[in-house]
Amino acid sequence: MCGQLKNKAGKYISGEEIAYRTLMREKVEEPCIIASWCMKREFFSYLSGDRDIYRNAPATAVKAFIKAGANLCPQFIMPSPKTEHLAVDPFNPFSEDFTEHYNSRKTFSSPEDVRDYIENLTDAGSLKYNFDMDSEIKKRAEYFKRCKNIAKDRMLFIGGFATAGFGGYDLWGFENFLLTTLLYPEHIKRYYDIEGEKGRLHNIATSEAIKKYDLAPFVYAGDDICFNNGSMISVESLKKLYFPALKKAVQPLHDAGIKIIWHCDGDVRPIIDILINDIGVDGFQGFQEETGCTLKHMSLLKTRNGDKPLLWGSVSVTTTLPLGTAESVKKDVERCFDTAGKEGFALGSTSSILPETPLENILALYEHGSKYGKQFLKGII
Repeated sequence: MCGQLKNKAGKYISGEEIAYRTLMREKVEEPCIIASWCMKREFFSYLSGDRDIYRNAPATAVKAFIKAGANLCPQFIMPSPKTEHLAVDPFNPFSEDFTEHYNSRKTFSSPEDVRDYIENLTDAGSLKYNFDMDSEIKKRAEYFKRCKNIAKDRMLFIGGFATAGFGGYDLWGFENFLLTTLLYPEHIKRYYDIEGEKGRLHNIATSEAIKKYDLAPFVYAGDDICFNNGSMISVESLKKLYFPALKKAVQPLHDAGIKIIWHCDGDVRPIIDILINDIGVDGFQGFQEETGCTLKHMSLLKTRNGDKPLLWGSVSVTTTLPLGTAESVKKDVERCFDTAGKEGFALGSTSSILPETPLENILALYEHGSKYGKQFLKGII
C-alpha cells in the first residue's frame, strides 16, 4: 500500500510524494499509478471490503484505489447506483445521472435552432459580473480538503480545468453541430468565445485556490475533438473558431505556473503541435494507440519549454483490459514503462474501464504496475 514505502535512506515516503515528484519529472524509485476511471462495482467492493459501496462512497472509492496501489487521482469516477455503465462522482453518487441529464435536454431539430440558441446567450463580456469568484475558490478548496481528509498522505489529488466547451454537440446533437459549424461559423465562434470566457473565469478560481491552499500545481481535463482518423472539423476551422478561445481560457493557468495535462481522444496527431506550442499543454492522457497515436510517438515529443511531456497511460480499455488475459495486461504494463521511460510517467488505463472487464485484469494492471514499475525505476530490469 502507498504510504509504506522507503527510499534509499530508509525514510518512508508517501504515495502523495511519489505522485508529486513524478509530475515534477524528478527521479523516483516507486511508480506513479493513477486511480483509473473504473466502472466495475466489483472492483470497489472487493478491494474496499464494503458490501454496500454507496453507503460511504468517497471513503470506499479512496480505500479501494489505495489498496490497489494507486497514488494519483485526477478525477473520481464510480459506476452509478442506477446503471453500472454510467458514471457518477463518489462524493455525490445519488445526483442526477447522465440518462436523466440527456432526457431533460432542450430539443434541437435543426442548425437554425442552434443558431437561435447561440444568439440568445449572454455576451462573453458580461459573464464576469455574475461570477462569484470567492464562492468558486472555496468550492474547490472544500473538495480537496474532503479528499485529503480521507486519503491522508497516501494519494495526490489534482483538479480539473475549464476548456472552451468544444463539445456543444453533446447538447445540440452531432449532425446539428456539424451543420451549424458549416452554415453559421460566426455563431459557433461566438459560442466558443463565450465558453472560453467562462473557462477563463473558472481557471482564475482554480489558480487562486491552488495558490491559497497550497495545492499541487497541476490540472487535468480536455475536450473530445478528434475521431479515430483526425479532428472532427478541419484543423483550419479549429484554428479560426476554437483554439483562440481555448488559449484565452487557459492563460490564467500559465500565469500561475500551473501545468496542464490534456485528455486525448482518437487520433490527436493533427492538432498535437497546436496543443503543445500554442495552447501550452505539458502532458497527455488517454491517447488511443489503435489510431496510430502511440505511446512511443508521444514519448518523443517536446513541450514548448523543451521538456518531455508528462504521459499518463496507456493500457487500452477497448482491447487489452476487456479482451485480454491477466498475462497480456502484465505484458502491456511492462511495455508502457519501457516505452515511456523513468521520468514523468504515470501508469493507468486509457479511459473508463467498463463493467465487462474481468476483475483479474484490472487487478493485474495495478499489481503488476506496482511490482514491475518499482523494478524498472530502480534499474533492476
